[in-house]
Amino acid sequence: MTAMLMHPAPIVATFHAAGSSTSYEYLSRPIRAAARNIQHRVVVSKDALALVQEAVDGEYEVLYNGVDLEAHRRGDPHPTIGPTIFFCGRHEERKGLDVLLDAMEQLPADVTLWIASSGPDTERLKARTAGDARVQWLGRLTDEEKVARLRGADVFCAPSLHGESFGVVLIEAFAAGTCVVASALDGYRNVATDGVDALLVPPGDAGALAGSLARALTDARLRSRLVAAGSHRADDFSLAALARRYAQIYTDLAEQQTERKDSRWPLSMLRRHPRASAGWAVR
Repeated sequence: MTAMLMHPAPIVATFHAAGSSTSYEYLSRPIRAAARNIQHRVVVSKDALALVQEAVDGEYEVLYNGVDLEAHRRGDPHPTIGPTIFFCGRHEERKGLDVLLDAMEQLPADVTLWIASSGPDTERLKARTAGDARVQWLGRLTDEEKVARLRGADVFCAPSLHGESFGVVLIEAFAAGTCVVASALDGYRNVATDGVDALLVPPGDAGALAGSLARALTDARLRSRLVAAGSHRADDFSLAALARRYAQIYTDLAEQQTERKDSRWPLSMLRRHPRASAGWAVR
């Protein structure tokens, strides 16, 4: 907030939150006042746009999140010994890990589930799966380890129930060459299309999730087609392209600010701050 009110150069704000926001609900007046200092507003998805416009109206540019594609397309895959599903996300109700474990109970005995990361539900979920050797708890992974698991798994599963504004994890899986099975949330539909580059199922439906996971694991031709389409789709979300667009936004704002004759900031301040800055990200 200090940067919003006091920074002497143009501000670019990127809004990430989707669904609901306590801050927007109870602090809309001060947020709206501070937002008058934003020269360029960006949202990462139409869902983020729908939320922020309720609190801060105005014009926004939609710039989807980007992924370092090459980092996910190189490196050795982690070895597997049979059909393998990979889950990577915070262990909380919103991410749907309970639903995935329900689905696992309906899958064959030779299917392995890798579960990465941690969260408030970790210990409860571990206790639930005690004795099931098919479920492997990996804990928190480095970026390199996550990519290796993505590249090694047959399927990446994102069974989230709500609150996803954008499917970065799906793009990462696409880039890694992994088949995606995910919930049919609006945020994920920003990235994936059912039957084209992924299999999308109703959120919270363990039976439908189990069915789609079984299809992806057993139908090699379907899996190959989805992986090829997913790799092509990932190209739309290059981190390099996103960086170039932000750089152009900063350059344009800096040039406009320098040209303004009625600037509210002293010229000496402008000389010390010749470039626009990324001032505020709302998550």
